[in-house]
Amino acid sequence: MDQHVAQSEPVPHQAPPPPADPPGRRAEVTAKSVQVVLLSLGGLLLAAGIIVFTAVAWRRLGDGGRLTILAGATGLLLAVPFALTRFRLWATAETLAATATLALWCTALAGYYLYLPSGTGLTALPVARWTAAVLAAAVLYRAAARVTAPAWALLPLAATGAAFAAFGDALEAALHMGAIGLVLAGAAWTVTAAPTRHAGSDRWSARILLAAGTVTVLLAGLRAAYGLEAALLPVAAAIACLLAAVCMLATAHARFAGASLPAVGTLVAATGALTVTGWVLALRSEEPLLAVPAFGLGAVAIVVVSSWVDPNGYERLPLSAGAAAVVASTATLSAVTTGVFELTAFFAAALLALACSPIFPAALAGALRNGAMVIGAAVLVWCALLSTAVLPVAFGAEPVPLLRWEIPALAAAGAVGAALVRTGWRRDYLAAVAAVAALSAGALSEARWAPAASLAAATGAAVLVALASPGAARRAAGWTAAFPALTATALAAWYRPEANAVDTGPALAATVGAASVLLAAAHFGRGRDGLDRMWARAWAHLTIAVCLVWLTGPALFEGMTLYAPLGFTLYAAGLAAAALAGGDGRLGRVLGSGAAVIAAQLMFAAYSGTTVIEWYTAPPAAVLVGLGLWLLRRDAGTSSWLALGPALAVGLGPSLVTALGPDGEPWRRAAVGAVALAVLLVGANRRWQAPLIIAAVVLAALAVNEIALVWSVVPKWVPLTIGGAVLIAAGATLEQRRRDLARIGRSLKAMR
Repeated sequence: MDQHVAQSEPVPHQAPPPPADPPGRRAEVTAKSVQVVLLSLGGLLLAAGIIVFTAVAWRRLGDGGRLTILAGATGLLLAVPFALTRFRLWATAETLAATATLALWCTALAGYYLYLPSGTGLTALPVARWTAAVLAAAVLYRAAARVTAPAWALLPLAATGAAFAAFGDALEAALHMGAIGLVLAGAAWTVTAAPTRHAGSDRWSARILLAAGTVTVLLAGLRAAYGLEAALLPVAAAIACLLAAVCMLATAHARFAGASLPAVGTLVAATGALTVTGWVLALRSEEPLLAVPAFGLGAVAIVVVSSWVDPNGYERLPLSAGAAAVVASTATLSAVTTGVFELTAFFAAALLALACSPIFPAALAGALRNGAMVIGAAVLVWCALLSTAVLPVAFGAEPVPLLRWEIPALAAAGAVGAALVRTGWRRDYLAAVAAVAALSAGALSEARWAPAASLAAATGAAVLVALASPGAARRAAGWTAAFPALTATALAAWYRPEANAVDTGPALAATVGAASVLLAAAHFGRGRDGLDRMWARAWAHLTIAVCLVWLTGPALFEGMTLYAPLGFTLYAAGLAAAALAGGDGRLGRVLGSGAAVIAAQLMFAAYSGTTVIEWYTAPPAAVLVGLGLWLLRRDAGTSSWLALGPALAVGLGPSLVTALGPDGEPWRRAAVGAVALAVLLVGANRRWQAPLIIAAVVLAALAVNEIALVWSVVPKWVPLTIGGAVLIAAGATLEQRRRDLARIGRSLKAMR
């Protein structure tokens, strides 16, 4: 029976399907697009009509008539969306609801104007006050009608109300702008709590309302800061920069931790508003120190945006950059509020960040440590730059005003940062910190010896790095710093303040001695063939060469001093010590040492003023003989002409020339002959060709010279008799003598 009843029920009439478009014809615009255009244009025209009516209708209708018409139209517009939604006319309801929000604002202002005393008009703060009230009412209306358009209509109304509020007094303007911002934030919460059928529109309107509310509140703080006294502007600017840095760090961390887009968007809005606030206040305060956090915020913003845009960007870099901005802003705030020294404030802020880092999550803790390291390193770099003032101070200048006892204290305190440095870098870091502390203290001390002592300490630190650092590049940097510091130390040590001059002689000689020691040290130990040791030798030779040229040049024109030959002697000792280390280039070092000794001896002779030529020839010859014997021992195949020829020529040649002739002194002839005879015997014993021939030539020359000297006292028959006897003996033994001469020639050729 039930089945029969069901079958007997009337079937509702179904409309026939719409006719299909003719073949080959398609619509260029959809019906929904046409609806959107019509409703949008209609809503804009209706809103324009309401605004124009509110502005000009009072001329004909009066204030009361204008309010009556506006109130009626507003009530109608507010009620219609409830009816339209029942008939599922959603788009039309949204359009009229947005227009109703604008009409409600115009009605409120018109009603307030009606009850104003005659002769007065609307001012900025009442407009802002009524705008906040209308915004709150629109939020409630949106929740009741469940339409999304009023949420979007709140944005232009809030911007208008905040703009009017900004023209009021600083405190009242800030309060009204803050109220508008809070209403927008509440509207964002309401949109989320009371959703409509347009979920996407609700989601985006909530995000934008929250961001707009945050920005409005921050702008309220900026407006309040504009009313501050000039003395409070630096503090307000520092606070704004600190808040901006904190928000920037929070934004980077939220992005790194994968926070939702609304949260990140809100933080971005707050960060942007606070950054602009900090910049504006920093410019108004005219405090130079505020440039540090202000520019830092700009740099960090670029880093953060770049890391988000670049898909391969380093994720932790924005965190570290934001943490560095927080530390710098904290230091700036402490400096402008307490008046403490700037560098001390930055160093203390870095220590505070290090101390507080363990209480944060791992990512933020690492970022804070990195930021503290960046700020601490910047402080030490600034201290290092200021410590270079020791150079002019060492030569009579006054310390720069920026150099205070704060600098060496901070440099010494920087040693605590060694715990954050990698193990292989700690020794180098401590050496650098000690050098900076010593140099800055030497520049500040009033003791005469302080600058030279501080430069000596810096030189020692550089040498320590050059010899003991595990990194080749750092060792090369240590050598690069050691030799200029060594030269500056010596010059500062021999500076005479009373004459405002440097006694260059002993200073440069001491530099040559110390550089020679470093030259020898560069040839010993492990890694002596490395590039850093080659770099050290080049620096040593360059330093010594410059000093020796400086010592020798004036001596050639102004007279020889003791320091030029002393410098060559020290250089020779350094080369000799380096030669003992062996390795490649040993022969060059030995020859160089010998040349330096010869030059030193000649200069010592010139300094003594002696006229005896043997003082200039005998010592060089002795040195050359020693080098020649060393060469013969080193390589048995070395020619005696190469090894001993120069030494014999230097030692016997000048003395022989001076001894010949009637003016030659008998003692010199006897001494030259004795030396030549000794050389002849040694050459014959060792079968060395050069000593044998050179000594024979010298003895022959002396014999001829002696004969020539006594020729006048010899009777005339004696030469004739001797010549005849010699010729007869030669003729009798001619054949034997020929064999002897040939044997002698072969023996000479067989010698080295």
